[in-house]
Amino acid sequence: MFVLPALTTLISLGFAAQVLNRYRARRRPHELAWGLALVFYAIAAVPEALAALNSWDSLGYRVFYLFGGVLLVPWLSLGTVELLLRADNARWALVGYRIFVGLVTVVGLVAVIAAPLHTAHLATSEAPSNCTMLCTSESGYGLFNVISLIEAIVGNTVGTLVLVIGALYSAVRTFQARLPANLPAGNVLILVGSLVVALAATLTRFGSYDYFYAGQAAGVAIIFVGFLVIAATPQHRAQPA
Repeated sequence: MFVLPALTTLISLGFAAQVLNRYRARRRPHELAWGLALVFYAIAAVPEALAALNSWDSLGYRVFYLFGGVLLVPWLSLGTVELLLRADNARWALVGYRIFVGLVTVVGLVAVIAAPLHTAHLATSEAPSNCTMLCTSESGYGLFNVISLIEAIVGNTVGTLVLVIGALYSAVRTFQARLPANLPAGNVLILVGSLVVALAATLTRFGSYDYFYAGQAAGVAIIFVGFLVIAATPQHRAQPA
C-alpha cells in the first residue's frame, strides 16, 4: 500500500506550495496557517509510505503521531480563525486561539519526543496500534504518554469544533452581509475534508485499514478545494464616505 501514502505526500506538498506561495504574495495569515497544516500533512504521510515498504519504527511513528495526530487539525482550525476573526474586531479571541495552538504545538512536540513507546506494536506495515503510545490493556507507559494522548484529544476536539463553528459562523455572516457564498462553502469543504481524514483514522480502531490511506488522500484533496473556493471569493474594499 505504498502508492496511496506516497501520493498523499506529493499531493499535500503540491497543495502546500500553492497556498504558501499565495501567502508570500499577499501576506494573509490564514494562508500561512493552512499552508503549514498541509506541510504537516505531507510530513505525517512520509513514514506511512516508508512503513508500507517494510514496517514502522520509533522515529517514523513519532513523526506520524505528532504531525498527523496532534498538529494537523489545530493548525487547520487556526487558519479558519485567522480568516474569520481578523476583520471582525475580535482581536482578543484571535490572540487567545493563537496561544492555544502554540501551546498544543510546543507541549505536543516535547511529549511525543519524550514518551516511551511499545515498539512491539510497530512490526507492521499497516497503521500501528494505539497501544504503541498508550492503551489501558498494557502497562509500562509514562507521564509523557498520557500528555501525548491528551494533546491529541484536546487539539483534535477543539480544532474540529472550531472548524464546525467557523463554517456556521461564515454562513451566517455571508447571509447577513449578502456576500458571495464562497466563504461558507469553502469552510464547509475544509470541515468535510478534516472529517474524512478523522473517519479514516477512526476505522483503524476497529481493525479496518482498507480505507485508511484512500481516506487520507481524499481528505487532503477536499481540504485544498475548500482553500481554492475561499480564495475565489471577491475581495470587497471599503468605500470612502
